[in-house]
Amino acid sequence: MKKNNVELIWSIGELSGLFEKRTNMGGFLQDVVERIAHHMASDVCSVYLYDEEADTLVLRATYGLNRELVGQVQLRLGEGISGSALKELRPIREARASRSPRFKPIPNLGEERYESFLAVPIKRGLNRIGVMVLQHQRPDFFDVQDARAIQAIASQLAATLENVEILMEIHGSRAQPGEVTREAEPRVFSGRPLSEGIAFGGSVSFGQRTELIHAEHAAGSDVEHGLERFRAALRSAQEQLETLQVEIEDDFADVASLIFNSHLLMLKDDEFSGAMTREIENGVSPEQAVITVVNRYVTLFSQSKNSRVQEKTQDVKDLGHRLVRNLSGDADVEGDYRDQVLLATELYPSELVKIAAQQPEGLILQDGGVTAHIAVLARSMALPVVLCRDDRLFSQPDGTRLLIDAFEGTIYVKPEADVVERYRENLEAAKKTPAADIPEITVSLDKERIQLLANINIFHDARAAQANKAEGIGLYRSEFPFIVQNTFPSEEEQYRIYRQVITSMDGKPVTMRTLDVGGDKILPHTELRETNPFLGFRGIRFCLAHPDIFRDQLRALLRAGEGADLRLMLPMISSVDEFDSALEILNQCRSELSHEGIAHNSQPQLGAMIELPSAVEMVHALSRKAAFLSIGSNDLVMYMLGVDRANERVGHMYIHYHPAVLRVLKRVAVAAGRARCPLSICGDAAADEKMLPFLLGIGLRVLSVEPRQLPRLKQQVTQISVRDARSVARKMLGFERVEQVRNYLEADAR
Repeated sequence: MKKNNVELIWSIGELSGLFEKRTNMGGFLQDVVERIAHHMASDVCSVYLYDEEADTLVLRATYGLNRELVGQVQLRLGEGISGSALKELRPIREARASRSPRFKPIPNLGEERYESFLAVPIKRGLNRIGVMVLQHQRPDFFDVQDARAIQAIASQLAATLENVEILMEIHGSRAQPGEVTREAEPRVFSGRPLSEGIAFGGSVSFGQRTELIHAEHAAGSDVEHGLERFRAALRSAQEQLETLQVEIEDDFADVASLIFNSHLLMLKDDEFSGAMTREIENGVSPEQAVITVVNRYVTLFSQSKNSRVQEKTQDVKDLGHRLVRNLSGDADVEGDYRDQVLLATELYPSELVKIAAQQPEGLILQDGGVTAHIAVLARSMALPVVLCRDDRLFSQPDGTRLLIDAFEGTIYVKPEADVVERYRENLEAAKKTPAADIPEITVSLDKERIQLLANINIFHDARAAQANKAEGIGLYRSEFPFIVQNTFPSEEEQYRIYRQVITSMDGKPVTMRTLDVGGDKILPHTELRETNPFLGFRGIRFCLAHPDIFRDQLRALLRAGEGADLRLMLPMISSVDEFDSALEILNQCRSELSHEGIAHNSQPQLGAMIELPSAVEMVHALSRKAAFLSIGSNDLVMYMLGVDRANERVGHMYIHYHPAVLRVLKRVAVAAGRARCPLSICGDAAADEKMLPFLLGIGLRVLSVEPRQLPRLKQQVTQISVRDARSVARKMLGFERVEQVRNYLEADAR
């Protein structure tokens, strides 16, 4: 049979199709190995999953070998060809396995007659997931192209197999949770708006309690009826999750790929749903059965030493919530958080995406530890969010009616009818307001060209950028797929994401910032947990220290930028040395792609962000080296003033019109102008219309802002004379006190 390794590279839809055909994890894995063996014309295909705690590989599915040994064959990390592939995190091909010093014969498995051996590690970022093994009787049967095809498949299956491994690890353990009661008086709370909007709905606690919820249902008297209700709720849950996954893939594929994977695996797991069935057969009501089993898993997950298992705690609570709502008849196939406001003590970006997919009205967040990225992502997903640290708000019982004003940061508990009506009227009036006529290109009052670009966080923002007449993308924050997925996407995964963003702009310039993690952008399971992360291992420092990850991203960006006006921007540059090091790696990637015959952008522009005081001092040299520069005003203000704006004690001191900041902006603009180096600015300062005259007055002609801010700023620019703006800038640069600048800006705004 002829090999067809091209056809083997599956789509997300095909992978979901394998899920739907099976009711348990073992069956799903068996389908995977059989399909791969068929396409590759291989005599054997096996999947081993890595047990991190035991530090062993365990055979979990096989086609062609003795299936009775599934779950029994174990290899230490580095043992045998398979163990070596996972330890070294590289594919290993052996033309004659029996002659390899790594080969380890396993009694009764049936490997002896298969000479050709291909072992490909399955990994998620820096995490080892397992190994995929192909074997054939004919020596030297597998070639380099086969290895690449299996690498691509391993990348697509990694998230699924990680969840399978986690579920297999926890089977058999049991625990019982305690109880928490909640009471609070109705009141009005003040918070800090993170993502604008208005929300009404009943409260739901998300991730606050150790257990799911408590049942108010008596034990079921009719076992058969209870089983029928439970099976119907289970079927509905699977249909709802599959529908949600399909819907969210359309708009948020870059950050929502298979996000309900673990939910579906749990539903298909007999240790999970089967345990609920057994509870019902013993006379327990379906609601109580769900709660008992879910709480057992929650305790089990939360006590695990495996951080990836701990991370699934909210997934199982979320699934329990869905099943209980299905049993009560309250759930909607479009998402079971509709008409509800969620209260969360803390939240990962990945959890926010799952929440948004289920269409809640709004979110109240208590812990601001990851506030910056939650806020940015929530705005991209049009979810109103308020940060409130008052414990009394989070003591509300589920179902309490809440109203969120995420423009002002006000939260009403059990609001009066007139308050609700007033907000409803305001919302309706806002919907009826006609959209402004947005110009395609922007010119000042005295006809000077000003370019307004869009900041993009996820692909969904690109559509908003087009709708609001962005003249290109000035900043694509490439870290969001990394942050939301809690891992390092492969080159192929990144390529698909970046290509989608770039092609959406129809030939307009696109500036892609390379991976910027660290600071408030933490990736779970990495070494980025630091005492002072903003002064630590972040931005370009991380990329240069992990050239394998950096190269994957650069290759993906170059491939995605074929035929486009592609600009690559390096974050957190502090010296010319760092810029040169990054440029060297970029040139290596270009050479590799050319040698491999892979289509790519061979002449991308490479630029640097000016965010650090050291970069300001070296701006003359950087202007001569870089194809362009971009002022990252948020971080520049933070580092210039030594202020973390998320810190409640000093947040009020974060002022982007501080006299020192104004003078630094001027210095950068002058240096870039002398070197004829294109310069842009992004961040809060770029979006502040009171700052527009100053920015234009010092020579800035390119601004990059959130897509929703474009119509307002485009309109504002048309009313500004650049000649007058220069006078404004000179006046502001003469001030020495913050109060002087503030009074001047406020008077000018009036």
